[in-house]
Amino acid sequence: MIGFIESDLEVVTGWGMLGLLYAILYAIVVLVQSDTQQGRNVIQELAALQELKEKGVLSEEEFQAKKVELLKI
Repeated sequence: MIGFIESDLEVVTGWGMLGLLYAILYAIVVLVQSDTQQGRNVIQELAALQELKEKGVLSEEEFQAKKVELLKI
């Protein structure tokens, strides 16, 4: 009976460690995807601002101010 309990404990510990490893890898993937998504959003916003500047909707100063805000320079 004791041997059976010990082997179950090893199995449970193994599955727990596997679950922990999966959770860590999943968190890393989500962080990388989030960072990539934010980078794309900034690039898209800069492109839209450039287009507005070219159309004369934004002045050079307004464009530069918003660019600094987006890039957090």
